[in-house]
Order: sequence, then structure tokens, then C-alpha cells
Amino acid sequence: MDKFVLPLGNGVGYVEDEKLCVSVIDSLGEKKVDGKVVKKWGKVWVLPFLRGIAYFFRGIALYIASFILSLELEERPENEKNKTFKVAGKVSVASSYLVVIAMLLGSFIFGFLGLGVLPSFLFSKAFPFNEDYYFKTLMIGLFRSAFLYLIFILLRFLPFMTSIYSFNGAGNRHIGGKDDVMIARVNPLNFLNFLLNISLISTFVVSLVGINIHWAVNWLLNGAIFFAIIPLVYEFLLLANRHKQGWLGIITMLTNWLVSISPNTTHSEVVKVAQLESENYTEFCKTDKGMISLSCLYAEMETKLKSSDKYEPSDVDWIVGTILGKNRAEVKLQRYVTQKEGRDILRACERRAKGEPLSSIFGWVEFYGLRFDVNKKVLSPRMETEILVEQVLKKIEEFDAETVLDLCTGSGAIAVTLAKYSKCKVYASDISKQALAVAEANARKNGVKIEFCQSDLLESLKKGRKYDIIVSNPPYIKTGELEKLDYEVKKYDPRLALDGGEDGLDFYRRIIEDAKKKLNKKGWLFFEVGKGQAQDVIALMQQNGYESVQSVKDYNKIERVIYGRTCK
Repeated sequence: MDKFVLPLGNGVGYVEDEKLCVSVIDSLGEKKVDGKVVKKWGKVWVLPFLRGIAYFFRGIALYIASFILSLELEERPENEKNKTFKVAGKVSVASSYLVVIAMLLGSFIFGFLGLGVLPSFLFSKAFPFNEDYYFKTLMIGLFRSAFLYLIFILLRFLPFMTSIYSFNGAGNRHIGGKDDVMIARVNPLNFLNFLLNISLISTFVVSLVGINIHWAVNWLLNGAIFFAIIPLVYEFLLLANRHKQGWLGIITMLTNWLVSISPNTTHSEVVKVAQLESENYTEFCKTDKGMISLSCLYAEMETKLKSSDKYEPSDVDWIVGTILGKNRAEVKLQRYVTQKEGRDILRACERRAKGEPLSSIFGWVEFYGLRFDVNKKVLSPRMETEILVEQVLKKIEEFDAETVLDLCTGSGAIAVTLAKYSKCKVYASDISKQALAVAEANARKNGVKIEFCQSDLLESLKKGRKYDIIVSNPPYIKTGELEKLDYEVKKYDPRLALDGGEDGLDFYRRIIEDAKKKLNKKGWLFFEVGKGQAQDVIALMQQNGYESVQSVKDYNKIERVIYGRTCK
């Protein structure tokens, strides 16, 4: 099989091609994932009968590997730098290995007594005078198989085994691709059912043959029978897997129901996580030194983003550069990253693929060469707003402006940038306390002094104070269009910073009217406007007595900045 699921007590091992990915739920209820590259069997092992032997040994080897990875994931501390936790983890994992070894020894002893000694003893008691050899072996074989079947029935009631069987059921449905049929009919060729059928049939056949020559010969011949049965069972289950609704499917239900329990949502989610991580897991890009190829990582990122229609080449570079702390030119020279860096990069990529903006993922954004922290309380500054800042800086230099007021400052991007690149005294206001807290923090981090004020536009500003320039990037989205915005804008940008009223011009009307009283003689008023709003804002400014009203286009040839000055 090209892919199959190996159920564990706390998760699953998902095998596909040359990859093994283990997904588990730890003791805190958190999902953890790890994986490794596994060797693929040669072409000879896909031939009939030989493929059954390959499936058996490959499954056993991968089961052991999955179990070890699951133990390591369960014990792996969040803070891997803590040496005490490292030692504790190793001790716990070692203890788990000892428990497993003890369980294997106990199973061997129980099997020897329950399937070996006990049936012969019971037969001699039930039929003390019957000396027919074939009758004896038949009855012992039937008893042993029935006893083994009973054991598996009882195992279904143990909490630990119930969890394994539920994960097996989730894996069966995932591989079979059907949720609307009986769980016992989905994927009869699952590994647990494969092992169960081998155990039942080999137990019966070995008992029926009843070889009794010498203990060494007995073991050898019984072993040969066991390995001869393996490919026969595989071919039978493979045929049943292709005809689930026929009589073969009904027969396999007698055993498959023993090891398959209908899963809940959590079991199914764990299997899906393993499958998704198997497709993209960075472990499969490792070099011999444990590093990860950046070119492989780039390919994975592009696949994730393209599949979600969120692909922008600049996003890929931005994510990698931000996590590595390098600029785009430096990233191009990078060939490998560490495993932790690779995991962090893919986690950020997955969040971006779900529609989360980069500013929200990293909590900051670059604007005009400066770094600004952002959160859901403020609008993340856009590249187009740099054009507004650039035009204001030109006017400051041209007219030797001394004071600037930034209305609706939000993150403080405009105010901080103007204070950083000019000698003006900068003031900033916003109606939101939370936004002002962000803006003040950004001012401190960028080493500038700005006088902030909580105000509904110009209402609460100091009376009598006037400014040479007032600049604003106010909310300008029409109320009726808010629900039509991109998902990332609706979810991650505050509505307060978006809603501009029925026609999107509410804030422009108020600012244009009131700013005349707050501007010095020949003072300038600057706005950023939305697409298609330029002419309306120009008309509003001209109607209110502003002169030299002009517009500036952005990088997409859209009129984005409007400015003019007072007549007096």
C-alpha cells in the first residue's frame, strides 16, 4: 500500500511513500507532530505474495518507529533549553521502553499458557478417552482461535485499547475516504486487522497440523507455516478491500470490527493533521547535518500559499527574512536554515495561508524604513500611505513648517515618521485609548517625541493652538461595503478605523470644515483617500475655501493623496 495509518494510544503514525509522520495529543491536550524519512521498498516487493511479506515487516518496523516518536513527543518539553526537563524527559522515555518490554514478555507468557498449555489440558479433560489425532488437533485449533478471538473482544473494553481502536477507525475512514458506511467495512487491509487475521489463521493452521517432532524442528516448521500464511492473508484482504460491499467484505467484518471503533472529531483531526504534515513536513527536507534546505522550504511555502489563493512572492521573502532577521538580499545568499527556523517559517506561512496578514502574524510592520508594532486595535499602515508621508515631508521642507497635527493617528505611523525625518513639532490624536497606547509605544521605540491627545478629531485639542499642517488618513470605507472587504481586512483591522459612513466621506466633511479654524495662515491640509473618492474630496475642499487643491496618484495610478491650503 502507498499509504496507511498505524494507530497509537495517543495518536497515529501516518505512512506515505518515503515519509512517516507521527501526530499525537499530549497530556495537556495539545497536538504535536514529528516525522522522519523512511526507506521505500524496492519494486520486487510490489509483486503478488511478496508484497504481503513486505507489508508485514515494513508495518512492524514503522510501528516501532512511530511508537518511539510518540513517546519523544509526549515527553518533549516546550522549553527544550531547560536541562532539568531534558533529563526528566529522557528518564520518562526510558521508563516507557521498560514498560513496553515488560508488556511484551507478559504477552509471551500469557500466550504460551493461554494458547499452548491450556487448550491441551482442557481437551484432555473434556475428551479423556478420545485418541483420534485429527479430532484432537481440530478441537485444539478451534479452541485456540476462539480463545484468541475472545481476548480481542475483551480488549475492546480497555480504555487504552479503545483509544487505539478509535484512532484505527479514524485512519480507516481517512484512507477509505468514506464516512457514511459501517466503520468495519472501511479499509479491511488496515494493519491491525492484517495482524489479527494472521494471528487467528496461523493459530488454527499450526494447531491443526500439530507438528510434534522435536522442539527445534517444531519451531522451525511452525514458523514456516506462519510466514506462508502472511502473503495469503494479505492477498485475501486486498481482494476484500476492492469488494467491500460483497461477501468478502462481510467476512472481513468479523475481524475488522474488533480493532476498529467509530472515531470522534478529535481522532479524525489527529489523522488529518498527520496527513497534512506528511505532505509538507520540513523534516523531509533535512540535510545530513540536520539543517533544512531553504530551496525546499521555499517550494513548500509556495505550495501552501498558492493552494489558498494567498500567494504573493513578496510574502514568502518577507516571512523568511523576518524570522531569520535578514533583508531580502541576505536571504538570497542563505542556503540552509535550522530545524527550529524551518518550523517557525512554516507556521507563519500556514497562518498567512488562512488569511492572516503578515502584520498580525509578527505583530509589527515596516513603514518608511521604520518598525511599528501593531495589533487588532489599530489599522496596519499600508505602503500607499508612504506617499502621503512623502508629500507632507516635501511641504514641510518647502515652507519651513514648524508644527504638524496627525488626526486619526492609529499606530502612529504617520506622526512618528514625520517626527523622525523632520524638525517639526508633531502632535497626534485619536479617539481610541488603545490606539494611542500603541502609537505612544511606537514613538518611544523609534526615539521621537510626540504630544498625543485623546480626541474625537479636533474637538478635544487645546483651544487656541494652531498648526502649519494637518494630515489625516481617516476611515473611508462605505458602511455598506464593509462586509465585501477581504477576509483579512474584516477580521484583523478594527471596524472603527474603517467605517467612513454611508458614502465613506463622513470624516472628510468634519475635518475639512473644522480644520480651517486650526490651521495657520496658508496652512496645508493633507488626506489619504480611497479609490474613487478623490474628486469628491477635492470638491469638498474647494467648496470650503481651500485653494491649490491637488491630487497625487499611488503606485497603481489611483488618486490616493489630496491636499490643499487655506486662503487666509
